[in-house]
Amino acid sequence: MSGVGPVQVGIADPSGAATPIFADAGAAPFTALPVKVTLTKDWKQTLPAGWPADPGQTGVNAARLTSPHGIPSGSTITTFACIANALVAANAATLA
Repeated sequence: MSGVGPVQVGIADPSGAATPIFADAGAAPFTALPVKVTLTKDWKQTLPAGWPADPGQTGVNAARLTSPHGIPSGSTITTFACIANALVAANAATLA
């Protein structure tokens, strides 16, 4: 995915003032260390085709590994650094 650029990976606050979240797919999303964030808005993750499940979903029940799925505000998640950065930049999460 190197050089792909921003791709939509989900929507923050999907039932309110929905904010599309774009992650920089050119930033080595699968090789950078995962990052923990605490969501400040509800998060509906919709990973693009070809993206693996988030690092924090290892060992989670199978229903949670499918996309899209919603994660409520206040949850602390481990995700790809590019997604974490995009959530923080959109004021939808803080670093945990």
